[in-house]
Amino acid sequence: MGRLGFVILIAVIAAGVWVRVGPLPDGLLDLHNAESTEVVDRHGELLYEARSDGGGRASWIAPSSLPQALVDATIAAEDHRFFSHPGLDPIAIGRAAVRDLRRRRALEGGSTITQQVAKLLLARRAAPGARRTVATKLREAVVALRLEHRLSKREILALYLNLAPYGNQLTGAGRASRAYFGQPPSLLTSAQAAFLAALPQRPSTYNPYRDATRARRRQERVIARMGVVGALNPDRVREAMDERLALAHEPAVFIAPHFVERVLATLNGSPDGDKKGSPDRDTSGASRPRRVQTTLDAGLQRDVEGIIRVERPALERHGAHNVAAVVLDNASGEWLAWEGSGDYSDTAHGGAIDGAIAPRQPGSALKPFTYALAFESGASPATVLPDVASYFPTAQDGVLYSPRNYDGQFRGPLLARRALAGSQNVPAVALASRVGVPALLRFLRGAGFTTFDKTAAYYGLGVTLGDAEVRLDEIVPAYAAFARGGVAIYPTAVRGLGRALEERLVSARTAFWITDILSDDDARAYAFGRGGSLEFPFAVAAKTGTSQAYHDNWAIGYTRAVTVGVWVGNFDRTPLVGSSGVTGAGPIFHAIMLAAMHRVAGLPPSSAAAATVAQPEATERRRICALSGMAASPWCPATSDEWLPAEAGDGGCAWHRPTPRGVVVDWPAEYRAWASTERVLDRVVAGGGPPKRSAKAEAGPRLARVVPRVERDVASAGAGRHEAAAMELRVVSPPDGAVYLVDPTLRREFQTIGLRATSAASTRIEWRVDGSPVGTSEENAALDWPLAVGRHLVSAMDQHGHRADAAIVVK
Repeated sequence: MGRLGFVILIAVIAAGVWVRVGPLPDGLLDLHNAESTEVVDRHGELLYEARSDGGGRASWIAPSSLPQALVDATIAAEDHRFFSHPGLDPIAIGRAAVRDLRRRRALEGGSTITQQVAKLLLARRAAPGARRTVATKLREAVVALRLEHRLSKREILALYLNLAPYGNQLTGAGRASRAYFGQPPSLLTSAQAAFLAALPQRPSTYNPYRDATRARRRQERVIARMGVVGALNPDRVREAMDERLALAHEPAVFIAPHFVERVLATLNGSPDGDKKGSPDRDTSGASRPRRVQTTLDAGLQRDVEGIIRVERPALERHGAHNVAAVVLDNASGEWLAWEGSGDYSDTAHGGAIDGAIAPRQPGSALKPFTYALAFESGASPATVLPDVASYFPTAQDGVLYSPRNYDGQFRGPLLARRALAGSQNVPAVALASRVGVPALLRFLRGAGFTTFDKTAAYYGLGVTLGDAEVRLDEIVPAYAAFARGGVAIYPTAVRGLGRALEERLVSARTAFWITDILSDDDARAYAFGRGGSLEFPFAVAAKTGTSQAYHDNWAIGYTRAVTVGVWVGNFDRTPLVGSSGVTGAGPIFHAIMLAAMHRVAGLPPSSAAAATVAQPEATERRRICALSGMAASPWCPATSDEWLPAEAGDGGCAWHRPTPRGVVVDWPAEYRAWASTERVLDRVVAGGGPPKRSAKAEAGPRLARVVPRVERDVASAGAGRHEAAAMELRVVSPPDGAVYLVDPTLRREFQTIGLRATSAASTRIEWRVDGSPVGTSEENAALDWPLAVGRHLVSAMDQHGHRADAAIVVK
């Protein structure tokens, strides 16, 4: 051999070595997320199977666990010289080339199992729809040789059995065994193994659900081939031929789709479960677990879905198409049920949208947090709050905020218990004004609300009425903090992640007070009546809410065991028709609470058990005046028992005092106008001696709704009259220069302001707006005038010809 021949020989050897031992493409064997992910409930029931990165349902078989029947069938069907060739089979390649030349077209490729593995691995990295060229096939051959150098035959065979397609979106023999036969591959018979080995060649052609006869013929050829290569003896061949296969029909499972999407989105790396695209898509690059056990209770989830279906006709009468409902286990912070829209498949109404994480206005459902902050700051259920016509400054110069109640009434002094239980707007705004909007926003953020991302000036006092948006999955854990004795817990959707984070939100005393009020059916009866959706045979602390213009309504409540939240509305923000939290979300909430307590507690708890683990610590039950909220005196005609701070003093009621005429009320200044309008300003409420009292007694029809404690000395009625006598005719409501904003949360007939004037002498007042008469009133009494958008001049004229004006703007 000459020198040139020697160089050529060395070059050929070097090329052969490079082909054989050269590097594999980067990441070729990085098979994270090659398996699908099973998402199961807390008891192991399948909720959903998320597809692998390849888009199939796949499960992995370890090389050491390959079933012999499956190995024999696959080798007989695909590559009977697999254990003897180096990755390429020259005999098979030559035979295929001859046949192709005879038929003058490429019908056979002579590919080995190793080459098919190379093809499957490279296809995972290729662009979708990429064409296979001669260069592609040469690259696959090189990769096959290099795989043989790096991996054992059993490892290569395991790759093939795990990556090969088996039809019907099934990838890998392990998953195909469970889908077609309902059993793991280790239990496959020879006939079943031959059936599976026949599929990868042409999965669609041999799909047994489309053409069972063709699939059967292909299986018989594989069985015969197993006999030819010696994998089966003649008796085993006949036995396999005679076996009749019973194919399983694996149903598609997708329970709690919004919840599953949230869990998978979190696993895929999307923050807070906010995810775009399919739940099967992984954008994180991290390996997803083969099995995820969630906190969901599939049985309870089905109950929730059934309840919503039953209520669907009633919802549609109110124009409501979407419902979100969640159930939280208070002890563990685990989500037990999660329904995002009421019907995931309802494409016409955005059924795939998850309403549990969509920010919406909660209305009055946010009020308990204002009261909780006030209780932390020194107030109590006996604190008196003003439910009177009031004006509060806003961030806009000259613009005043005048809240109204849902029914348009003012009830005068209200105890905090009755104000919260009856969900009155005006007292809640007055309380928010006392605690301050900045402090309230800090408290809400600390309670877990992430949607309050603007300044206090932006939200204003209306935040306590729920005019800012919150998420259902955040307000429910915030309520659960009261059930947990004031300790908030960070909720979780996946089990096995360790103990949930906990942090104290409010004192145990505040949690007890809030719970005691929200579970007091008697306290809310004056506003909601009795026997409604918020009443149960056991203690449930519940609250409803209705947002601006009736776009949303809510019902949220808790027991010691669970917290339930329901939102009803439309994702396109179409207003509801004649629906509130009581009538819309309330019935669904009631049924879900009963179902949840049955699933979690087994039997309803005792009616005497409180809805919170908090004990009545640092608080005492005392007799108070039902009007002032102060300690009852001998002159108070109506009293009740109420929880007060243990450190509260024993000072008696300063509102009721005896006179020669009998017991009268010294109304504090902020209530005098209301008392005058209600004609109780100078009323004798009891005889001259100490009245006979009852906890259920009332001080007259208009005083029965009362109760707030004032924080300053009560001005006497006589002093009030002396001050009025010193003044000429003056319009006190509306204030001159005031700007009013029409409230979209109230019906227009309730959009009124009280026209009121004071005069030096008792007289009748004639009222005109823009020169047109609108009515008359007594001095210090109010005349309701419905708001009309525009600039207006309000004029008051007394019987002596005096006139006073106030210019206002209504927007």
